[in-house]
Amino acid sequence: MASKSKKQRSKKENPTSLVLLSFAVGILALLQNRYGLFSDIYGFYGLHFSDGLHQWPFSEKTNTEDLAPGHPVEYPAVTGLIMWLISFLITPSYPDIYSAFHSYYRATAFLNSILFAVSSYLIYKMVGKKYTLYFVLAPAVLYSLNRNWDIWAVVTMLFAIYLYDKKKYDLSAFLLAISIATKFFPLVLMLPILIIFLKNKQPKLFIRYVLITATSWVAINLPFILINYEGWAYFYKFSAERGLGSASFYEITNIILPSITFSSIHFYFLNFFVLAAVTAYLLRLKTVPTLAATSFFVMFGFILFNKQYSFQYVIWLSALALLSFSYLITRHRNLLIYLYVFWQASELAFQYSFFQRILTGRYANTDYPLTITISDTTYGYVGVVRYILALIFAMLTAKFFFVANSQSAQSTENVKSMQPNS
Repeated sequence: MASKSKKQRSKKENPTSLVLLSFAVGILALLQNRYGLFSDIYGFYGLHFSDGLHQWPFSEKTNTEDLAPGHPVEYPAVTGLIMWLISFLITPSYPDIYSAFHSYYRATAFLNSILFAVSSYLIYKMVGKKYTLYFVLAPAVLYSLNRNWDIWAVVTMLFAIYLYDKKKYDLSAFLLAISIATKFFPLVLMLPILIIFLKNKQPKLFIRYVLITATSWVAINLPFILINYEGWAYFYKFSAERGLGSASFYEITNIILPSITFSSIHFYFLNFFVLAAVTAYLLRLKTVPTLAATSFFVMFGFILFNKQYSFQYVIWLSALALLSFSYLITRHRNLLIYLYVFWQASELAFQYSFFQRILTGRYANTDYPLTITISDTTYGYVGVVRYILALIFAMLTAKFFFVANSQSAQSTENVKSMQPNS
């Protein structure tokens, strides 16, 4: 029934207008922050490429002004390569060096807009135009689109999911490897992929999928390792050693309840607990789910208690959440859409309060105080609202999907019972 309805939908809908709208709002996101304020894109150009020498981003760069060594980029291989290649589009001009910063940011944001349109098209292919619009027009998604290069990993992840559910496993595995080599997050999709293959009694296909993904990932990363192992490994060391904080669950809790402190032990315990809960949930499903329908749950669980909460995470969560919508009962979808809107509004408010809080501190006791100031307490309470709404949305989505999955299993049993015995 689902495949039939999708075929009927594809005949009625034309994705061209959706793709053009996606690109247009991507450009509007660029114009909203045309100077790259609080963007890693702007900052990393200054750290690595502003001298116009296009130095390899995984090497330790020496600042020509104070001769202080700069660390390699804290991004995986493909993202570093993207950063480096885009730098060749920009030629610094002296003494107006900051025009190059802006040009690099705008060139990257323009490419991000193209990939945002491609991502929207892939979501459309899986869930249709109506739900894709909730991704395209989500202010929180657009507000965070050009914080860094996450959209490059999102688009390959979505393509991998689409191909997986089309049973084109080899190509899906290759694209997932590219996505992992770009951001690393999509590695968590191996959990639902494992469970789907096991439920289908296809362990050999899972082993093949893992081998293709792992081999492709190694092949992509090997040149970077050979060129500069320490620079390539910096991202992984940095991620393992970084502390808890920066918009995370731990920081928000500590602001509201200062007596509560967290350590790395709590981080590992909470993440193990979530991993176990998501695994148990997926195993309890009555029928074999699709990767599109289940990816949101494992990604949400992975991000929920992450060491940091980067605001571009909303791009990942929004895209994957909407993929599960077409598998839900209509009345449940209609309810979740309202909750999705409130969750998105809280994400936008959380982002705004985070950056406005930084500016409040920066301009305090100066001749240019801000008109709108955000205190730590206000920021903390906005964060609490965001985390609560996100958790409610995720739990209701899981509940409604379980109901739909169970009804699908019941319908299948009813059909079998109606068939004459052979």
